[in-house]
Amino acid sequence: MNYDWAFLPMESATPLLGDRSGLAERMDRDGYLYFDGVLEVEKVVRLRRAMLTALRDVGWIDPDSVLMRGRCAVRPVREGSDEFFEAYDSIQRLEPFHELAHDETLTAIMADVLGEGAFPHPLKIARLVFPAHFEISTPPHQDYPNNQGTESLTATWIPVGDLPSEMGGIAILRGSHRYGVLPLTTHAGAGNRCAMLPAEVLEECRWVTTDFSMGDVLLFPSQTVHAARHNASEFWMRLSVDFRFQREGEALTKGCLEPHFERLGWDEIYDGWSAASHQYYWHDLDYEVVPFEEFRLERPIDETTEAKEFLAYERRLDSRMASKLESPTR
Repeated sequence: MNYDWAFLPMESATPLLGDRSGLAERMDRDGYLYFDGVLEVEKVVRLRRAMLTALRDVGWIDPDSVLMRGRCAVRPVREGSDEFFEAYDSIQRLEPFHELAHDETLTAIMADVLGEGAFPHPLKIARLVFPAHFEISTPPHQDYPNNQGTESLTATWIPVGDLPSEMGGIAILRGSHRYGVLPLTTHAGAGNRCAMLPAEVLEECRWVTTDFSMGDVLLFPSQTVHAARHNASEFWMRLSVDFRFQREGEALTKGCLEPHFERLGWDEIYDGWSAASHQYYWHDLDYEVVPFEEFRLERPIDETTEAKEFLAYERRLDSRMASKLESPTR
């Protein structure tokens, strides 16, 4: 996913800020809106410092290096493992992580895109991406099968650090939102599912991306196909956050009202916060909770195949880590 020649550049929507009809036309055409440099960098820096401090405290970040560079100190950790949750639970407790979803600039943009009454889901997601962990880069997928509820659900993806091409970032399959909900198959990456892309989609749509910087915001609706590019850097952790917005009065599923992975309760997350202004804010909002539907996988794998794939993944990772340890440290 890091072949730069295969991607077209993202088109900035920043000149359209305040132009609701222009934003709607661009979103309808492309299935994404990219705003460069719209958030206060100081707020993103504050979140980056808090996230890296939490990761340093569990041993993921080298304590002898410059904290804000985010140099990894451990072998890549796979999402869902005990080691992953030790770190991820600490991220979920961070006040700046949840507060960024209520940033005045961000909520004003979402009001322009979705209309007055747009609000962020309580569910908020952090992405902690190790270098040289290619096998589990998030594959092409749509958010709708994972969140469901209203089709107008719109993701805000925010880089928590500058992301030049070698660190990857996110890519959008421009125009893919027009093809409806696509079939699913299994994958080792985040979410463990991958969209199956018909030939028509691959022929008619083009992948787009850019070098992201702190302060950037990327929006896309729930049926836009998107994927993570590889973190091809040698040492540096890639951090980003996902917030999902929708209009008041529309449908959502119960999981969108819970902390990510539902390991912690809201009281645990809010413990020690300095302010209560954005705690339990959804209790005063209007929405309809609807059942979650299990989508059928077109190509499920059995336990034996899954075990073989996991062992192959472990062998490749062991080999790569051994080569890395043998190379000179910079």
